[in-house]
Amino acid sequence: MRSQLPGTGPELNQGKPWDPLGISDMCPYGSMQYEWLRTAEIKHGRVCMAASVGWLVQEAGIHFPGNLASTPPTSFESLSSLGAFEAWAAVPDAGKAQILIAAGILEAANEAKKPHYLNAGMPSMKASSPKKERGLLSELKNGRLAMIAVASFVAEVKIDGAVPLLPASWH
Repeated sequence: MRSQLPGTGPELNQGKPWDPLGISDMCPYGSMQYEWLRTAEIKHGRVCMAASVGWLVQEAGIHFPGNLASTPPTSFESLSSLGAFEAWAAVPDAGKAQILIAAGILEAANEAKKPHYLNAGMPSMKASSPKKERGLLSELKNGRLAMIAVASFVAEVKIDGAVPLLPASWH
């Protein structure tokens, strides 16, 4: 019997991620399509985990001391008083470019790793112990939850009352 990565089947209430549509069974385990989809899910989950924490920190008004830019004068404090989209719009273009370039460098470095994940699988997904397997499954579940959280934050900002549990101050 072949072994599968944690959360690759539609099991429910067995410590596995919920997959009622069987989307994880679309392509065979270990195929290039499977590795590409799983890598994309892990990457997007990690980005959304960082984004959800960043969104909450920004909405709480927590900020670095000092200035983000001197021309035009932009303090971190002034950005923290804005909503998430307004704060991003207020970041100078050079700052946005630095963020995108840094993300591009990280992505290029990941794609340049040998062996490439499409040829040998993601090394981080190879569970060598039950503890590591639980950790990998937790990362997958937390990433999925973070994707839902970020989508909820955006929905609430764009449509008042879309997410009743979020504070009205986010509008």
